[in-house]
Amino acid sequence: MGIAGTEASLWWGLLGIVGAGLGLWGRRLGAQIPGAIGMLCGAFAVVVSLIPLLESLPVATQNGVTLSISRFFLGEGQSPTAAPETVTYSDVGAQGLQMDVYRAAETATAQLVPAIVVVHGGSWNAGNKSDFAHWNHWLSRQGFTVFDIQYRLAPQPNWREATGDVKTAVAWVKRHAAHYNVDPHRLALLGRSAGGHLALLAAYTPNDPALPPGDHSDANTRVRAVISLYGPTDLTWGYNNPAHPDVVNGPRTLRRFLGGDPASLPDIYTEASPISHVGAQTPPTLLFHGERDLLVGPQHARRLSAKLTAAHAAFQAVYIPYALHGFDFDINGWGSQIEQPVLLAFLRRYTASRQGQK
Repeated sequence: MGIAGTEASLWWGLLGIVGAGLGLWGRRLGAQIPGAIGMLCGAFAVVVSLIPLLESLPVATQNGVTLSISRFFLGEGQSPTAAPETVTYSDVGAQGLQMDVYRAAETATAQLVPAIVVVHGGSWNAGNKSDFAHWNHWLSRQGFTVFDIQYRLAPQPNWREATGDVKTAVAWVKRHAAHYNVDPHRLALLGRSAGGHLALLAAYTPNDPALPPGDHSDANTRVRAVISLYGPTDLTWGYNNPAHPDVVNGPRTLRRFLGGDPASLPDIYTEASPISHVGAQTPPTLLFHGERDLLVGPQHARRLSAKLTAAHAAFQAVYIPYALHGFDFDINGWGSQIEQPVLLAFLRRYTASRQGQK
């Protein structure tokens, strides 16, 4: 409901205009007080509905983005690409882990295309591949082949297994790159919420024997870039500073995911926090976060940004002033309209060629 109120704000504004019109009509029919109340409530709704747009404009300008009211109401007008192919990338006991493959849209050349491994959210214990399928279709239309993966959600604590699953998926894509016409040297990770945390952790700890290794049949699990959308980055800080306990019990979620609290498992919390692994080899990072995120506070992105700055690592952070957790579920909302061109420019910059691949 919160996202519907912010990302679809102008629709509520239209209802406000209707309400104000009905109030005016009521006054003309003699219902002075009820009509006046209706007019005031409608006018108030219109003003409030404009807040997300007005707050987005400076961020859009800063990032060279033009917001579209017609797209807000009418959408992009683009049909989905071909249905994804579902394949099993890892056999974990009786539980096979699958991924949905969205092939890049047809191009005029036979050149290899870059790839994106997508990691879903869900507090590490829910969610599934292709939860944001509309974004996968959009990315495939931009020339990227998308691999949207499952990872182990249970039994918890399972942070090692889940992180290892992401690395296994990266290795699988590299081994099967030729089959999908993908360049194995031009691969990025993208995750939302808990998936953002896993994407960062996997990207920041490639081939690290002290951390979840995943499947190292392919010795190199490095990626060219990583994108986190409203993902946790500092789990110790997050445990002690939950964004909004009334919305989601963050400490309980972290205890379940990691096996205890920071006081009893300080090393685990450190190892499982992407912020602990920033260094000279950290891949280029793009962060998106809503300033009004009630599940994962924007301080997570700010704390990681400070660490990346200190390490002289390439990164970009974009904060959407009005936005809540999961703001980009509406692909035509103001947050998504800002996110798309920034995300596309970032991906094209860091996956355009093999230069710098390690």
